[in-house]
This record gives sequence, structure tokens and C-alpha cells, in this order.
Amino acid sequence: MGLSKIRKYRCMPFLKRGMRVLHTHNNRYGRISGGNLSGNLNITFDGDKCSLHCHPKWKMKYFNDKGELIAEYND
Repeated sequence: MGLSKIRKYRCMPFLKRGMRVLHTHNNRYGRISGGNLSGNLNITFDGDKCSLHCHPKWKMKYFNDKGELIAEYND
């Protein structure tokens, strides 16, 4: 599933490739590298070469280009 479908399916119109995120469960920063067939995001965490599948609404924070927090999901 591409990001355009994930935006609609998950009601998250702000999602975009390259967006900075923080996964608060493991306290790691990364960037959105795409979507996957399950409707989740592929995130490449800082220092990693491969992306990991992450649910977009589970313990995630999203930041705009200025580094400002624009969305936060704690469940």
C-alpha cells in the first residue's frame, strides 16, 4: 500500500516520505521511507541501513520540516 492510500486509510493526511519521526517505545528517531501492504509505515531509523515496519499510530511522534511536533500517538 502506498503512502497516499495509508494517508486515507489511517486518516493521517500529513504523512510524507522523508518525514522525521520518533518511535517512543524504543526512543529512536528515523524517517518514513514508504508504506507496506499491511497499511503500516516503513521507517529507517537513524544509524540503520534497513527499514522496519511500524504501525503509524502506536507510540509515534511526527515532526514537520522545522522540527516541530505536529502529531503524537501514544497507543
